[in-house]
Amino acid sequence: GNIVYNKAPGFLKQAEFYLGETEFKTAVRAFLKDHEYNNAEWSDLVSAFERSSGKDLKNWADVWVKKRGLPIVRLKRSSFHSYKKMGQPHDTADIYSLAQENVLGEESLWQMKTRVYLKFDSDRTEVKEVTLNNKARNPKNGFARYWVDIQSNPNFKPNTPKLVFPNYNDHGYGIFLLDFRSRKYVLENIKDEKDDFLRSMMWGALWDSVRFAELDPMEYINLALNNIDVEEDVTTISSILGRVNTAFTYYLSDARQKEIAPRLEKLLIEKMRSGKTQGERITFYRAFLSAATSEKSRNLLKELLKSSISSPTVKEGRKDTDKVTPASKRMPDLAVGLPKLRTRDKFDIAKRLIILGDKDASNLLDELEKTEKGDAAKRYAYAAKAGFATKENKAKYWNDFINNKEISESWIEAASRVWNSPRHSKLTLPYLEKALAELPNHKQNRKIFFVNGWVASFIGGQKGVDALEKINNFLVKNPGLDLDLKRKILERVDGLERAVKIREKYSK
Repeated sequence: GNIVYNKAPGFLKQAEFYLGETEFKTAVRAFLKDHEYNNAEWSDLVSAFERSSGKDLKNWADVWVKKRGLPIVRLKRSSFHSYKKMGQPHDTADIYSLAQENVLGEESLWQMKTRVYLKFDSDRTEVKEVTLNNKARNPKNGFARYWVDIQSNPNFKPNTPKLVFPNYNDHGYGIFLLDFRSRKYVLENIKDEKDDFLRSMMWGALWDSVRFAELDPMEYINLALNNIDVEEDVTTISSILGRVNTAFTYYLSDARQKEIAPRLEKLLIEKMRSGKTQGERITFYRAFLSAATSEKSRNLLKELLKSSISSPTVKEGRKDTDKVTPASKRMPDLAVGLPKLRTRDKFDIAKRLIILGDKDASNLLDELEKTEKGDAAKRYAYAAKAGFATKENKAKYWNDFINNKEISESWIEAASRVWNSPRHSKLTLPYLEKALAELPNHKQNRKIFFVNGWVASFIGGQKGVDALEKINNFLVKNPGLDLDLKRKILERVDGLERAVKIREKYSK
């Protein structure tokens, strides 16, 4: 999935930029013509690229197609000094470079062309093209450095940019990390950037800094809360709020969550009511549902659910924009401007209240089950009940997951995500190794995507070092584990490792 939907488009976009638009299009036309009625391999496409560009692309293509992983490209800054006489004041110039590392520590390096955006104190801007190739200095052991020609003044007169932004316009493939000075500039000026696409890349670059434990996640959350008004594109807003939710859930300690929660909830509630479009209001509502923890927020959700239980349910499958709930005495203020709730929406609220341990959650779910009778409603209700945080309930559902042959895969998939709520990680931690031990059986007897969901649910429900130790112990004790299953585990463990590292660094 990731190769098809993420790497392949990135490869083609880089190929167009690396070879040139004309050469790329010529090659693609020839490739399609040559294989109009035949199958083709990736090497056939590379051969077409070679013919149109006149370049030897074997090494370039081998790394892009045959090698796993991706590059981490860091912006590096070095200072050079020019002395008129030793001991006297000197001129200083900053020289920037891009340092590429293989994320897996292997020797492979990605040859690519990218752009670097420069902004100076006078607000003058420049765009530099940088080619990362095998001619770079020290291209050994998975590391290489590529110089960015910024300071060309022979007298070393100061000409230092206040922002050096790598991978401008997103032609490159990899994780591009900012240097401290550029990160500081983005944090202070992101709200003033008028280029929507560049601003969205700035949000992404800052998030990468959070994931690499180079930026406090609380700083990112506060930045988002202070500047979300700048964004008008719903996709961008949704992306930022998703990162905020990840940071809040996995990267903050309990104490820091309590510190920021009131402000986060307040903003989401305000935006649910005042968003410029219905799409915005729905986006903020979904974020609120994921973040709600306080008594005030729970009461708002209960009002919304109570008012919807007696109202007609919008059929599943309708678009979110089909109908809008009017303001009325029956509907709470929270619902004004939002679509009528679907069956799933109602159970999502009940599920959230159950996970939070709200005292009214059980009764509300009972009332909901009386009015929602379809097959989908039964599945939603079963999943919601997996959220009751007791040892007995966790044990009952675990037995269902493993031994109850009457429970369908779709029911297990829905319930396992709720059962593994990060808020219940202490209750579910004892089951983690047992869940991993079930993977060979699931691979043999379940549908292909069931295994992915199982791994995501059980590892995604953890955020502590104890869970990381259990997973590592499981891998050590099972050296013969199917390689595909091991890689699925490692892919998910990456997020857990980051959470542990970030919480350890910023929660003290």
